[in-house]
Amino acid sequence: MNKLLTGLCIALLSIQSFAMSHGHNMNHQHQSSQFETMEVDGLTLSNFRARASIGQMKNSGAYGEIQSTINDRLIKASSSVAQVVELHEHINDNGVMRMREVEGGFALNPNESMVMKPGGYHIMLIGLLEPLKAESSMDLKLEFESGKTVNLTIPIVSIKKMHH
Repeated sequence: MNKLLTGLCIALLSIQSFAMSHGHNMNHQHQSSQFETMEVDGLTLSNFRARASIGQMKNSGAYGEIQSTINDRLIKASSSVAQVVELHEHINDNGVMRMREVEGGFALNPNESMVMKPGGYHIMLIGLLEPLKAESSMDLKLEFESGKTVNLTIPIVSIKKMHH
């Protein structure tokens, strides 16, 4: 009987260890892959997310929408997950799509959405300190020309979910 009880305990601990090592949280608190729309100081921030790492790539991107009640500019972004964070855009350079940093940041016009998405404006995360894992989250700090600063926690989603 003692051997049976010991065997069952070992089996249960093995199952729990397996589940934990494969990203399953035993307390069943689900990490949301959705960003809750946030309104702060005349800004509405929505649909923020970062792309999970692909293989061993050291770069990724973050995306979202910002609406402002006044003329303003997103001039800087930062995060503890990357060595460098830059505001980027994709441009068509004689038929070749290229990324480049946007000097001066992204313009925000009153009551218009400034959309950051793959293939357009985006926040470039350069030199990731560790891979970004889907179904987790990361910090993102946004700084505006007006002096406003917003600290966010945004979900990290797999590339498959980026366009959904």
